[in-house]
Amino acid sequence: MTNGIDPSENTGCTGDGQRTVSTEQLAEALALLGSIDPVCADVLTRLNLRVYPGEPGDRTAYVVLDVHGVSIGVKRRAADLYLHADTTETDDRLIAFEVNGGGEIDHPTS
Repeated sequence: MTNGIDPSENTGCTGDGQRTVSTEQLAEALALLGSIDPVCADVLTRLNLRVYPGEPGDRTAYVVLDVHGVSIGVKRRAADLYLHADTTETDDRLIAFEVNGGGEIDHPTS
């Protein structure tokens, strides 16, 4: 999957194709919106957003959002939706998640 951006021209791009949005860039973008709820502003200025090119057969890029010490990754593959949760930097021992309002399911982190 390509997006027409030459990595040599994009300071937010690494050799593996990863693209990032820095806290400063996000704050500048938020400023364009005008006033924003303080709770939302606090969360948005603390998150990290990374985007990796999709692999062959993927329908989208792989997007990773780091927030509250957890990394959540998502991409649409050819036949499914892939979700990844990385809690290695937390002391969480259980992840409770829900899909389409079907009720919470607990998943151990180890």
